[in-house]
Amino acid sequence: MDRPPTSVAQIKRLIEGNSDDGAAVLLHETSKSWIFLTQDRVYKLKKQVRDDLQDLTSLRARFDNCLTEVDLNRRLAPDTYLGVIRVVRHSDGSLGLGGIADTVDWLVEMQRLPNDKMLDGIAADQTLPPAKIRFLVDQLAERLSGFYAVCPASQLNAAELMNIFHDQQEMNSMCLRNPLFAEFRPRFEAVFDALEIAFSRHFSLFETRVKAGWIRECHGDLRPEHICMTTPPIVFDCLEFNRNLRLVDPFSEIMFLGMEAAILGLEWIKPTLIAHLTTGLGECPAPELLGLYETQHALLRTRLCLAHLLMTNPRTPEKWLPLGLRYFDVAERSLFGPNGLAR
Repeated sequence: MDRPPTSVAQIKRLIEGNSDDGAAVLLHETSKSWIFLTQDRVYKLKKQVRDDLQDLTSLRARFDNCLTEVDLNRRLAPDTYLGVIRVVRHSDGSLGLGGIADTVDWLVEMQRLPNDKMLDGIAADQTLPPAKIRFLVDQLAERLSGFYAVCPASQLNAAELMNIFHDQQEMNSMCLRNPLFAEFRPRFEAVFDALEIAFSRHFSLFETRVKAGWIRECHGDLRPEHICMTTPPIVFDCLEFNRNLRLVDPFSEIMFLGMEAAILGLEWIKPTLIAHLTTGLGECPAPELLGLYETQHALLRTRLCLAHLLMTNPRTPEKWLPLGLRYFDVAERSLFGPNGLAR
């Protein structure tokens, strides 16, 4: 982990000073945030980052992003997202939470969720009875079906929505064609070409879904680590910074979650969720379209993993290439496997 900026260390001490139990605050770093964990609260400080998808270098942008995060996540986690807190600097130079002094940054405040109930942790827990896990997944599927049923539909047509796909593909290819990954270039190129052909071949299936109103503003980042298997389940940490990336078919999100669960060893979750969602929403896309959705997500995750290795001083550098290639294996199987889209 990079050494935290002075302001981050100051905010950590500030949160510790405001904690009722006086316990130490745990500090966790992600690519775009600093996370402060108390016994019952979580505070998120946005990093001043700029990339192809967002620019959080200004105080106004971070404020807007914090509000958007709270607003969107209250759809599926209304009691978890408590609000946005102003970080201020007093005339004596000290920091404070709230008040009318000069604003220096913003924090998202959340209720801390139990670690032992996170879906990724449950997947790693070999002691939980399978019947209990299946019961919890059934509850999650019902929760998601109700959510997707009322998500607003996009008014973009299929050709316009395909621009989002092509934009993501350009970013995928730019990353994966980096000379650092030259030994895998033939595999990468074969998948890029096959996916383009497959999407052209099955475009009418996607167009049918669009015309039926099934491209909706969904969660955008439905992964096991963003799901707390309480009763009812809590789904949090949606993709808040780019609405275009939330405009997906609900079954696309389910394929994403199913792929992530399979990576963790829970292969049965994907067909279970598909069956529940088909019942809850009254229809399901063709298998070819489901395969295209999964391939898209697999390539996205490959890119996000390998992109860490293109950064200066990446965190846990030994992790990203093996994990990225595991995702890429999913894309290859989806395209070139026995029932693959490119067959």
